[in-house]
Amino acid sequence: MKKYIIFLIISLLGLYAFDSLNDKKEGPPSIESVKGAELYGNEDYIFLDVRTEEEHRLKAIPNTPVFPVQELEARIDELKKYKDKKIIVYCRSGNRSRKGTDILIEHGYDAVNLLGGMNQWKGPITSSE
Repeated sequence: MKKYIIFLIISLLGLYAFDSLNDKKEGPPSIESVKGAELYGNEDYIFLDVRTEEEHRLKAIPNTPVFPVQELEARIDELKKYKDKKIIVYCRSGNRSRKGTDILIEHGYDAVNLLGGMNQWKGPITSSE
């Protein structure tokens, strides 16, 4: 009986630790593509592309600045003009933009990750394809 109780306690502690790790992996605040498309054109929001310049030229949300995620931290001061806006960060699929959103939040910006990126974007696009 004593071994069973010890096993139960250890199991519960393990589940608690696992849940805590999952909470931390949730990532930054996010927004679905449909909601993002509704906000496009709202002057309180700015969309920020964290892909490469070439990816942006091929297909992008219109009128969005490009700050590749690899350069974002080094160029953070260039974004001061957007400090009073809510920044919707996007990439191709939502992975790089998750990292970009984290960087922006660390620097005091109000940013959210666009889930699914350009792959799921339902709003307007510019394309050279």
